[in-house]
Amino acid sequence: MRSGLNKVAVPLFLALGLMASGVQADCLKDAEGDVICGKGSCARDSSGQVFCSAFKDGEAIRDRMGEVLCGKGQCRIDQNMQTWCSTTQGGGAERNDQGKIMCLEGCEPASKAMCEQTVATH
Repeated sequence: MRSGLNKVAVPLFLALGLMASGVQADCLKDAEGDVICGKGSCARDSSGQVFCSAFKDGEAIRDRMGEVLCGKGQCRIDQNMQTWCSTTQGGGAERNDQGKIMCLEGCEPASKAMCEQTVATH
């Protein structure tokens, strides 16, 4: 009886853990020592400036040139070094076998306009 419960409980807990590990609000310290926060994840550019996604569960990603770009959902870099993000807030994105980025409900280019830089306060 106990082993039957484990066969159900273990996969269930693993699935719940994966669901909870999505992109979340974030804060990072910039080159000047300020703490910058955002609704989504944050990343540092090549000069140490911090940019965060302005969308809950959005992603900030550093491109090949060291610039941080943001999206509404997850972002990935394709075989042409272009950064694409899900058009859906919190939506997933992944590269397929051909190197093309596939996104939940479609992809859009990542942009600086979808980033924010909010200085944290005490």
